Amino acid sequence: MRIETRFGLIIAFCFLLGVSIAGYISYALESRQVREEVTQKAQVLLETALAVRGYTVDEIAPVVKEADAHNGANFRPQQVPSYAAQNAMRRLSKQFPDYNYRETSLNPTNINDRASDWEVGLIRAFQSDSELKELTGQRGNGDSESFYVTRPIRLTNPACLECHSTIDAAPKAMVAKYGGAGGFGWRLNDVVGIQVVEVPVAPARAKAINSFLVTIGSLTCVFILTAAIFLLLLRRHVTRPLEALTRSARDLSLSSDAADPASQSLNEEGGQFSDLHAAIFRLKASVDGAVDAIRRHVPNDDATRIVRPDARFPPKN
Repeated sequence: MRIETRFGLIIAFCFLLGVSIAGYISYALESRQVREEVTQKAQVLLETALAVRGYTVDEIAPVVKEADAHNGANFRPQQVPSYAAQNAMRRLSKQFPDYNYRETSLNPTNINDRASDWEVGLIRAFQSDSELKELTGQRGNGDSESFYVTRPIRLTNPACLECHSTIDAAPKAMVAKYGGAGGFGWRLNDVVGIQVVEVPVAPARAKAINSFLVTIGSLTCVFILTAAIFLLLLRRHVTRPLEALTRSARDLSLSSDAADPASQSLNEEGGQFSDLHAAIFRLKASVDGAVDAIRRHVPNDDATRIVRPDARFPPKN
């Protein structure tokens, strides 16, 4: 096997090992970035809804109540935090249809806010654990997969009991608008519903996969370019001089009078191969000198047997 092939196989093995490790680390980092990105988007959307609820309670509701005290009206849905937050988020969803916000309950005033099957489990979890503040997870699959963040809606404001304690205490306009089938019997500090935010996972995942492929593709291109340059330099500065040196040594071993065509190229190349080439010729000169000395001091027949290439054993007496 040629030396370039051996080095090529070694480099390819090292590349596969390295790119496997780099690919695993890159995929793990990109997957974590996907989770962080969708979580951040869900948190921002949820905090936006909470800001709308807080603004409604602090700014809108007092003004509406003051106006109602003068004109005799006693209920406007715009003063309800849930109504304001959900309508504001619906306006936002016109620009981002894949993002969803809603507030659901087991016993809602508006029948449209009744919890679905999977939301019922979330509400039960918050009701059974008063220390639980937030739940996250994923639902769906493929392009429809979404990440959700949910928080409990806990009845902490006694003013809310004016509308949700009993049907008799509730504003007549509210009962006329939504009916008396739900939204009553709430108690202070109870979990009466949940806020749910859903954001799509597919766009962030596609972005992560694209980044992963770009990373692996870049590493592959760098490897191919580096390996090609390395093998060319190996051929130019190692393999070719070594082949010339091998031919020269073989020719010298077969005939002491053989020409040395590699001498000029090795001298031009310089370095260790040139030094080794010169050392071989010095060794040849030393061996030739030793053979000449033996021929001068030993009888012709014995000297011939000593210097013959095929004389493997000393002559028998």
